[in-house]
Amino acid sequence: MAIDGTVHLEGRINAHRRLLVELISAIAAMPEARDALVAMARDSETVRDHEEDPGIEPDATFAAQQIADDEIRAILKAAMARLETRS
Repeated sequence: MAIDGTVHLEGRINAHRRLLVELISAIAAMPEARDALVAMARDSETVRDHEEDPGIEPDATFAAQQIADDEIRAILKAAMARLETRS
């Protein structure tokens, strides 16, 4: 049975995410790197406070940017949790 292209892509993305979480948790063990990662999790690249008006319905660019911000935060949160379990 052939694997669907979507399933294949999803599996690869999940593998990349797991590797990123592991690498970031190892890097976060260094105090100066941890501070930078915490700041990254706190900051947002998404435009806020009408810096740029997306209109009534934000376009796909704004939606994609928000999804990326959410994923970055989720990866950083998972990495910090993994670091805490090692300590």
